[in-house]
Amino acid sequence: MSNEYKTILFTSNLSNASRIAFKQAAMLAKQSDAKLILLHIMEGQPSGSYEGYVSSLFGHDAWQKIVRNNREEAKHALVGKVTPKQMVRTALSQFCKENQDQDEDYEFSNYEIVVKNGEVVEVILEQAVENDCDLIVMGASEGLLSGISVGKNIKSILKKSKIPVLVVPATAG
Repeated sequence: MSNEYKTILFTSNLSNASRIAFKQAAMLAKQSDAKLILLHIMEGQPSGSYEGYVSSLFGHDAWQKIVRNNREEAKHALVGKVTPKQMVRTALSQFCKENQDQDEDYEFSNYEIVVKNGEVVEVILEQAVENDCDLIVMGASEGLLSGISVGKNIKSILKKSKIPVLVVPATAG
């Protein structure tokens, strides 16, 4: 098996665990000169829950600044009409910008943000095939007792995926 990847699929639920996993996915993409696909699946959460969730991920003041600085992706923010998909795209763009800020020599431009509706496991597996991905990167959340929790979605992906899956512990950062 080769360590060279051409396309890496990073899945995000916009949690701190996925933010940590993103750093690993970006590092692998950089080392392999691979395209990185950032995927988020919307499972029917109400619009208000996305705003609160994303705001808590970055902090309220930081999120407001991010929205203001990303006029193209959140152009309706100034009139208070940011859709959940726009919030997700802006949040994932910020993951990329944070990574660039930490490594000034690395221009992170070979990526694509994909926001889909549907059942998480099915959409991840479909996107992996559709984009001819070589690796799926997912973040495990912090568990109550063990420190790391692998949820049912990760277990299903590990069981069903035909390509390697990297599960990054939430404490990897």
